[in-house]
Amino acid sequence: MAKPLQWAAVCAALSVVASATAQALSNSRAQTVVTKTLLASEAQKECFSLTNHQRLHYRFRSDGPLDFKLSHEDDREVIDVRSNRTDSAEGTFTPKKTVDHCLVWTNTGNRVVTLHYEFRRGPR
Repeated sequence: MAKPLQWAAVCAALSVVASATAQALSNSRAQTVVTKTLLASEAQKECFSLTNHQRLHYRFRSDGPLDFKLSHEDDREVIDVRSNRTDSAEGTFTPKKTVDHCLVWTNTGNRVVTLHYEFRRGPR
């Protein structure tokens, strides 16, 4: 009689582990979507951890030109991607090492600009 109870306990434990693993994978693949109004000379910064086993997928559009960069700090700021005075871009990025990265948009113009961006982290 003890074997069916042990088997049930093992199955329950495996179910909990599988559920936790699925949740962790789901969170790493979740897409973030943001719409933000940037005043003149204002910036929007979105920072997150990115491992060397992940790939970042990003895209944005705006109703006016913005300066855009994807960067990280390693004793000094390292710019991985840069676009000046653009109203849209999209791409993928795979880091060489695990560090925090930031997507940064800067409104260098004189008028208000609406920015819409999306990004998600996924496996390589």
